[in-house]
Amino acid sequence: MITGIKKNVFRISIAGLLLTVLGNCLIDYKGCEKADALNIQKKIYDKKLVYNLPYFPQFNLGGKEALETYFQIKTPFKTTEAGENIPKDGYLVNVQVQYKSPTTPALVFLAASTLTATILPAFSRHDGYDIRYTLYKDGKEMETFAYTIERDYGQWLPLIFVIWLNQDTATERSVFERVTEIFFKDASKYF
Repeated sequence: MITGIKKNVFRISIAGLLLTVLGNCLIDYKGCEKADALNIQKKIYDKKLVYNLPYFPQFNLGGKEALETYFQIKTPFKTTEAGENIPKDGYLVNVQVQYKSPTTPALVFLAASTLTATILPAFSRHDGYDIRYTLYKDGKEMETFAYTIERDYGQWLPLIFVIWLNQDTATERSVFERVTEIFFKDASKYF
């Protein structure tokens, strides 16, 4: 009986800590305005598109799902499928995502803030992703397109009073969709 109560108290404490930490943070993707989800593009290309999506190297806030949705549904290709093999007739897009970690002092402050339930403030301006889309056409590598996503991140207990500001900023999901849309526009010279 006592063990069950201790487990429940522990679970409630962890859930409360997570809600406090995640409920007191502001995230802003630099240079990215808030945008609605993209619509499905008109299907104009007949050749098959194969896409290889990455393992995400850190806590995922919607970027992986955005890539999956975009490649499965929203590309301008009539036929798309996941895979790794370069087709002899068609296209392969190999996507690589590398997480750009905050600086060491920022990580120390983020850890201290989290351990104190955000009583101590923390801030990072050097966080984000480097995304590389390598395009293959008919078995040959065409070009690698590289994009950088940067974000500012802050967490502190008083931020709970301005948490509504997150509603006016882009989400990781919308940022990854927009970058993928830019890739398809940049790579259209090969289609």
